[in-house]
Amino acid sequence: MRMPITALSAAALLAGITGTAASQQALQPAAAQAPVSAAAPGGSSEGAEPAGKLVLLFDTGSAAIDARNEAILDQASRLYREGRPIIMIVSGGADAVGSPAQNLILSQQRATAVARGLLARGIPAERTQILAKGETNPAVPAPRGVPEAQNRRVEITWRQ
Repeated sequence: MRMPITALSAAALLAGITGTAASQQALQPAAAQAPVSAAAPGGSSEGAEPAGKLVLLFDTGSAAIDARNEAILDQASRLYREGRPIIMIVSGGADAVGSPAQNLILSQQRATAVARGLLARGIPAERTQILAKGETNPAVPAPRGVPEAQNRRVEITWRQ
């Protein structure tokens, strides 16, 4: 059974509410939150991809922000301060190792960790949307149970 993509209130998550039964009011249909990509900021740097997307990669089973990801968060903060995006969309993902339910939770933890990093850099919670995708929409298709580093990711996109 495939777990649904869930969109979560960034303000609620950053205040400590998670996607459990106690916070079902924070869940919204992901289709209503579809990102509109803008051009990536000038210059190429690690974590940047075409179509206005920054990508942070994670270790297996982890939502910890490492030094490489800190630099990408700094880049997202600069982009925001330059006035380009109005809304930063933080989409967490996972590979297909473990159960779909565990991967949905892990993707939410990753997206929340990134959103907290953006908040610490001055991006207001009300300007952030968090999506937990679990193992749906992988960057690289992989069989169930096969680790794929490119799928253990959080993508930051934005709306103008």
